[in-house]
Amino acid sequence: MFFIKKIRSSLYLPLLPLLVVGCGTTSHAPRTPSEYSFYDTTQSFVTFNETRRNGAVVDKGIFYPKSEFTFTYRYCSDNPQQAEHDVVEYQTLAKNVCNINQGQLIHQGTGTWCVSNANTYDEQPIFYARISSTDLWADLCLDGPFVTLKTIENTHHNGEEWFEAAQVLGYEPYGAERLLVPPAEAGTLHQAPPAQPAPAVVSEESLYISANPGATVCIFDKPPGSPYGYTYRGQVQSSQNGIIRALVSQKYKGDLRTAPAQELVPWHEQAYITAASTSWFVCS
Repeated sequence: MFFIKKIRSSLYLPLLPLLVVGCGTTSHAPRTPSEYSFYDTTQSFVTFNETRRNGAVVDKGIFYPKSEFTFTYRYCSDNPQQAEHDVVEYQTLAKNVCNINQGQLIHQGTGTWCVSNANTYDEQPIFYARISSTDLWADLCLDGPFVTLKTIENTHHNGEEWFEAAQVLGYEPYGAERLLVPPAEAGTLHQAPPAQPAPAVVSEESLYISANPGATVCIFDKPPGSPYGYTYRGQVQSSQNGIIRALVSQKYKGDLRTAPAQELVPWHEQAYITAASTSWFVCS
């Protein structure tokens, strides 16, 4: 939630029971890189045919840990049926790779995580997976909807570093007050709303925003009933106790981190938005 104050004026075989791409394990504790990499599986998925290969990497992080552990990709499908097929296929791959790593899929507000020792105090994240399709921006994707997928996974860092990074990236460790989200259907990945809860752990990006008045920042919001949400862009005016006050002068359709185009929508000439530093991201 934020406040606005107006101012005047691998090996890849689609849909087989198992998909496995191996990578070496290490002796780090408590959680080593997974024996079978879902990041490598995702790379095989997006390069499998020309349609997927013609996509683009989006939401590129420039700050740790996002820059180190996340991969987000968007492509224009051939038709709605193909997009639906791809979504089901990717969900199946996530489930299979999680199973072969002896993990279990759990669904949180930020999306679906594959974890070991699920729902115990020994739980550890293995990887995150999400895929969705949208028929918005149809003028840019004439044949079928855009498909966007994202994965977060440890590659070679020690267990403690990965565990902390996963929390910054949206993973909530097991605890008595943690609430899981039931998926729409059994075996599917949770389609978390794009306006996800701000992480409890402060990232390098949040620290940068707090320490740099005048920096250009963005915040995304998806009001109830909005099919795509909006991104607000402005400059940091002040920072106090983890709260950022920014002077916003632009409003865009969709999430600029993954949207295929920067489409301005009507907005006040200027307005102040106040929100937690973890809700903002640096944008150009």
